[in-house]
Amino acid sequence: MSEIERHDNPWDDIRRAFGHLKPTVLVPIAALVLGAVYLGTGVYIVNPGEQGVVKRFGRVIATVDEGAHYRLPWPVDTVEVVNVSKVRRADIGMVLPEHEHPAFLPEKLQLLTGDENLINVEAIIHYKIKDPARFLYRTNFGEERLLHNAVGSALVELIGQMAVDDILTTEKISAQARILRKAQKVLDEYESGLQISAFNIRAIVPPEDVADAFRDVQTAKEDREQVINQARGFANSILPEARGRAREWTSEAEGYRTEVVNRAEGDAQNFEAVLAEYQNDARMYSEDITRYRLYLETMEKILPRVKKYVLRARAGGEKVNLRFVNRE
Repeated sequence: MSEIERHDNPWDDIRRAFGHLKPTVLVPIAALVLGAVYLGTGVYIVNPGEQGVVKRFGRVIATVDEGAHYRLPWPVDTVEVVNVSKVRRADIGMVLPEHEHPAFLPEKLQLLTGDENLINVEAIIHYKIKDPARFLYRTNFGEERLLHNAVGSALVELIGQMAVDDILTTEKISAQARILRKAQKVLDEYESGLQISAFNIRAIVPPEDVADAFRDVQTAKEDREQVINQARGFANSILPEARGRAREWTSEAEGYRTEVVNRAEGDAQNFEAVLAEYQNDARMYSEDITRYRLYLETMEKILPRVKKYVLRARAGGEKVNLRFVNRE
């Protein structure tokens, strides 16, 4: 073997480097190095937005937050890291390839409303993992199936108590909030470790067999609402004017009533004053003289305002009886 070949053999270099060491010294050094490497495997890092679940001989002993940590090396301790900040999505009643779970395929969700209408509900759930230990080890169901069952049961209970028009219009927002609370309660009872952050009813559509009839009904209801709104608008334009006229006529009538009452009260007071004067004069003078004086005073007030006629006396000197000056 040539000199070059001897130098190219790495084992010869190792033997020359450590040949002077005795086995009793080399073995402890190697053990120390291997022990340090083994203990070093217990160092691990939890990234931001993650939590680590530490198990000792298969039993959960701690949940740790982001940062550098140490555990006893395998097989004593093991760590499973879970992303708790990621917002995940699950679909209810929709079949979307990008959201399909490998162990659970979504399916259509058909429900019966409180007014006996069949509808297909499509909804989207956004959720996060709030307790990684429970999420990993408390349930045997997959998260997609668990969410579908929890939300599905809440939908069946709530939709069965509501009319389809309410779900489609005024009560949709409140219905979503109630379904979210009901589904979250079920998840908490299962100790699933999941937290629903948002629930949205994407669509409520009738089955294909009755879709045309359902649309006709909805169109008729929309037309009815449009006619009602037009009638209300017309009423709102007419009623203020009518109320204004009514108030005006009422004010005029009240003014006229006040005027008539005041005039009547004045006439009554005037009559009472004349009566008192008449009674006083009757005591002082004769009653006939007083009556005749009052009669003349009255005629002085009336005759200037009336049309008068002059009549010639008839042949034979017969007098004309003017009844309005007759005192009898």
